[in-house]
Amino acid sequence: MLDKAITNPGFHKQFVLDRFNAEERKILVSLSREWYLTSSGKELQIAQSTYNYFLMKPTHKTSEMFNIEREVVCVLSGYENFEPRSLDFFEQVYRRLPKMRAETVCGILISRAEDVEEKVEGLLKADPEHQIIIPVTYKEMSDQNATRVLENRFRKHFYSRDLFSFLSPLKKDTYFFGRSNLISEIVSRYQSGEHTSLFGLRKSGKTSIVYAIQRRLESNNDCVVSLDCESPSIHGLRWNELLERLVRLYHKTKGSKIKIDTIGRYCTKFAADSFEEDIQKIYRSKKPSSTLFIFDEIERVSPKTGSSSHWREDNDFIFFWQTMRGFYQKHPHVLCYMLVGTNPSCIESPTLLGHDNPIYASIPSQYVPPFTPEQVFQMVTRLGDYMGLKFDSLMAAKLTEDYGGHPFLIRQACSQINKLSKSERPTTIDKAIYSQAKNEFRKISRDYLEMMIQVLSEWYPDEYEMLCFLAQDDLETFNEFANENISQTLHLEGYGLIQKGASGYFFNLEEVSELLKNKHKHEKIHLSDEEKVQEVSLRRNRLEKGLRVLVRNSLKISMGAKKAKDAIIASIPEGRRVHLQNYSLSELLEKDSSPMFFLELINIIKREWDSFSNVFEIEKNKLIMMLEEINLTGRPDAHAKTISPDDFQQLRLYFKKLENVIEDWS
Repeated sequence: MLDKAITNPGFHKQFVLDRFNAEERKILVSLSREWYLTSSGKELQIAQSTYNYFLMKPTHKTSEMFNIEREVVCVLSGYENFEPRSLDFFEQVYRRLPKMRAETVCGILISRAEDVEEKVEGLLKADPEHQIIIPVTYKEMSDQNATRVLENRFRKHFYSRDLFSFLSPLKKDTYFFGRSNLISEIVSRYQSGEHTSLFGLRKSGKTSIVYAIQRRLESNNDCVVSLDCESPSIHGLRWNELLERLVRLYHKTKGSKIKIDTIGRYCTKFAADSFEEDIQKIYRSKKPSSTLFIFDEIERVSPKTGSSSHWREDNDFIFFWQTMRGFYQKHPHVLCYMLVGTNPSCIESPTLLGHDNPIYASIPSQYVPPFTPEQVFQMVTRLGDYMGLKFDSLMAAKLTEDYGGHPFLIRQACSQINKLSKSERPTTIDKAIYSQAKNEFRKISRDYLEMMIQVLSEWYPDEYEMLCFLAQDDLETFNEFANENISQTLHLEGYGLIQKGASGYFFNLEEVSELLKNKHKHEKIHLSDEEKVQEVSLRRNRLEKGLRVLVRNSLKISMGAKKAKDAIIASIPEGRRVHLQNYSLSELLEKDSSPMFFLELINIIKREWDSFSNVFEIEKNKLIMMLEEINLTGRPDAHAKTISPDDFQQLRLYFKKLENVIEDWS
């Protein structure tokens, strides 16, 4: 704080003004009225182009307004036409400066090109992770109002950009927060010759963390080979072919000049020996140093979940990891591996496909942890300040609680706050705007939450089922599962979905609980007789509305509107035909106000079966029986006030089958 208070505009005494031309000196003098110009930099070349740079530091007012405290790199481009490579020049400057000296989140480009702002905006739209570049022209910065123009340009490019809205994994450090301890821990294990893992649900930040680990290791000149096992070019390979691919990737990444000929040497009989020989040759061909092999999306090459049948059902996983583990045991100084995915079953199961698991208990299971309130505060205040949004610690704590410390969801919620906040910035985020944004975000967050837990319903149904029991408050069944399946309970805790308190387990993210509760509201057990009758009646009425639309559209498609109406009239009792004759086809089967009865819909389907056989894909007599049972038991005016447990479960099966048909058909 003291630093900001004593920063006054002007020139540092060692700033060499004379090395710039007359036009550039005029620009520097204009800037010195509101900025402290600290270093005169130097002229550097990139490709065939030459650029100049200097550094300047904001005074207290600018620092507070845009949350920039360190020096800002300013690049001078004297070319009449804008060149995209001028943005690459910033990186060249940063490499020459001490690590913490300059702001990396923003830079200033002063260009002679009149269209520099338009061109820079176009480039940055294609690269949302790029630092903020403030584009101004020589002409603008030579004017008496240069500092006013620059301030307005800062305001425009800082406050108009949504730094929270990233949907893809972060590949750079610029907007990456909160994982430094985790990354240091994983890097430290690798440096100690230990294998590592990282597991978490979709959108938990795994891939961003993997990118950060790669950056950290590569900055230390360590070698990293990363495989995306989700790619068909990886999971489509057999175990011996994947070993050959690893050798080639290792050879390329290591920059080895030694000749490695893999042709004909990686058949199943010789693959393990060839792998050991080739990896050893490549290792010795350069300065000896260990390599980290990262297997991302490990489920795609694991038993039961593999994307290709040979990983899912055959022994490829067993043979591949027998080779990898055997090599590591003989040559632990050459490589380590890191497994990244959703679920650690592949390293926790003692046997797989009837074989001993080669990597059982050899890699510790580690999960992506949720953000702490302190980490959330650091992220939202840092990014928010750049955008003119002021978050206090209470608001950060509220975000942590409402979204379970999940950084992706918190970012998207803050993106919604940004959209609803007033355009005049800076502005403080209060409870009113937060509540409004939370309600708006609830409407769109369902897709994100579905994406996060979908992998459990597809690959790990037991864990998904446990979540459903907890969401439906069926604590007896949940606790029974939790006590009998400790590893699955640990997985759910590791994902950050649930945690155990003094009174038992509860959801970290209430939105997930609500999602599962609504999605499976008709699967709750231990219902009272009244609740059973209510559920059947409600589902019957919804099914009836869906059937009206399905019947109308199916007949219209198969026979045209006029014949469809005639078919409907012919299917109903003669005494009602006169009453319904004057209705149009749409009115007869309007979703919410049709004058037709459920039983009449059944008669239409029975009479015109040829129009429906491909829609339902259920045998005709079976379908009619299902519909008649639902109609008899589910009518609101039905005399029965109780339903036997067996009948209730059977009706649920009927409803689920028919609801899926209507949903798919819609």
